[in-house]
Amino acid sequence: MPELTYDLIKPLVAQQDVSGHGVSVVFRCPISGREVRSSGQFVEAAGGKAKSALKRSLWTNLRWSLSRMVRGVMGYGVAGQVASTVADTAMMGADSASRQPKPSEIAQATLDAFKTVQDQFAWDDSSERFVAASVFRELQTEAAVLIETTSFSKQWDKNILARMLAEIAAVDGEIAEQEREMFYTFTAGEGPSLDELLAKPALTPAELAETSEEVRETALLLTMAVAMSDEDFAKSEQEKLVRFAGGMGLGPEDLARAEGRAKDFVLDKALELAYADGKIDAQERARVDTLAQRLQIPVDRVQRLDARCRKRKGLL
Repeated sequence: MPELTYDLIKPLVAQQDVSGHGVSVVFRCPISGREVRSSGQFVEAAGGKAKSALKRSLWTNLRWSLSRMVRGVMGYGVAGQVASTVADTAMMGADSASRQPKPSEIAQATLDAFKTVQDQFAWDDSSERFVAASVFRELQTEAAVLIETTSFSKQWDKNILARMLAEIAAVDGEIAEQEREMFYTFTAGEGPSLDELLAKPALTPAELAETSEEVRETALLLTMAVAMSDEDFAKSEQEKLVRFAGGMGLGPEDLARAEGRAKDFVLDKALELAYADGKIDAQERARVDTLAQRLQIPVDRVQRLDARCRKRKGLL
């Protein structure tokens, strides 16, 4: 793959909304028509914060990336997409002061926006362009394929997923501001707030059993991936996930399969972030290896996921 530049991704830009602090962009696959929304921050407007946006802690970047995935699964409409831009800006710590950006700043912010969702695209050597990663399904993790092909079209299923995520966020009895920001990004400002959801009693087996059968594994996998993206995948979170699985009628084999898929998914996301600029340095490699060790992912599996990620991105 050539060096990643604005000109290389420009054909994907279907919509580009510019504000005083950044851009909200919709990238569209030229083959499948699949659209992915993202946002980027202006370097000057952020007082240097945007320069470090891609260098934040691995954990913060992971959670931000996963929040976009969850938001896409929730399937929010135009109002939610507008709200999601506000949430993205809050998570990046942007300065909201109004200003007139330069064309070069818009191009760079758009490129940064693409880098945060680049895992959803793959470089096609034959046509020398980016296409949706789903076009090359064999290069995706099982989790990514499952998430992409599962439709949370029923409001009950969306509500239960939101409550599962809320309970995981508050499993230790405390809710950090980062958790609130992340949850807001999940829902894009639509539906009940985190506090409203937590005011409800814990999910019962009866409520979990009323979810549509076709979304259960995906709901568990998404919640598990979010829990794993925390620096401390606590025992209390693991116990909560076991209870969710049991309530939805998923057995030990289903739970083990979801755990394996979630681990692959989280590490694959971490690798995408590490290779965002086309290469991985020693510090980024150490962070990825630390994550793999915490999740108890075997070395040979890490190597396979790394190779698949590089193949998807057109890297050696």
